[in-house]
Amino acid sequence: MTISTKYNTSLADTLGLSLQAGLLAHQSGAGTHRTSLIIQRTAKALGAARVEVIISSTNIGATIEWGDERETGFRKAPHMGANFSLLTSLDQWLVDLEQGEADPAHAQLALDEIAKRPIHYPRWLITALVGLSCGAFAALFGGDLAAILITTFGATLGMAVRFYLVLRHFKPSVFATVASFVALLSVGLLRHLTDTPEAALAASVLFLIPGVPLINGASDLLNANYLNGMVRFAMSTVIIFGIAVGVSLALRILGI
Repeated sequence: MTISTKYNTSLADTLGLSLQAGLLAHQSGAGTHRTSLIIQRTAKALGAARVEVIISSTNIGATIEWGDERETGFRKAPHMGANFSLLTSLDQWLVDLEQGEADPAHAQLALDEIAKRPIHYPRWLITALVGLSCGAFAALFGGDLAAILITTFGATLGMAVRFYLVLRHFKPSVFATVASFVALLSVGLLRHLTDTPEAALAASVLFLIPGVPLINGASDLLNANYLNGMVRFAMSTVIIFGIAVGVSLALRILGI
């Protein structure tokens, strides 16, 4: 086993910790450039002389060098979500590591703790707040109080369906179609209660818009990560197409 770094840890351990940090970032909504920087900074903080990183939509890999020795590894990253709290914790963890406030053993324990940390807010609260945000959009669109209320109800119901399907590992095209169908149909059935049904219908499916993939896709393109940028845009397109299908089916049933 090659001892490689200023902390007298092996190249394999340095690589493993670096890839674990990168994997957490990749799965929590970080763009390609940010994930690459996290892997490089982690490895160099542990004493690596050179770091080469490769990132695709479903895999991350790195080669680290120290003198004449090198080590290469890859990790599977099948899921990409959004967890900005974890990204913030990961940034602080990395700063502590770079400033020498944590040795590799403590850094590994801290990173494992970050990975196990539960989401701060329960799903029922997230669901309710997402519904309220869509109700706020209805207000911005000129909707009356009734439109705001039925939009909040429909979007909350749609978000609950989305959570249900995501937790059972349905593909984005499926949960986007079903959730948008449920949300719009719920609002459409109550549209007679408002004088501004158009605002309610338009706002009821906005919770499904893939904002993080679209932003990261644009960021990847601007940072010359063209392949990953196109992959993120393709995934966003699939979700948007699913929304369109669900909306079309609901409108057909409603006769609008």
